[in-house]
Amino acid sequence: MGKEVEVKILGNKYSFITDKNPEEAFKIAMFVDELGRKIKEEEPYSSENTIAILTALNIADKYFALADEIEKLKSHVGDLK
Repeated sequence: MGKEVEVKILGNKYSFITDKNPEEAFKIAMFVDELGRKIKEEEPYSSENTIAILTALNIADKYFALADEIEKLKSHVGDLK
């Protein structure tokens, strides 16, 4: 059973249940908060909704870049066999 964790992102508190270690959940929240704050600095007049969407798009971009890199590494390792 998961544990309830409370985090603060862009000044707002959020509670959620997670099976992850609470420290890992806080680390993830801090990552999201940091990206959101950077976007807010660049777009100070954007709504919270816009900042949230731009943050999600940035995270998705990082995810797909890493997934592509993993596939390239798998292919390279497969070529070595």
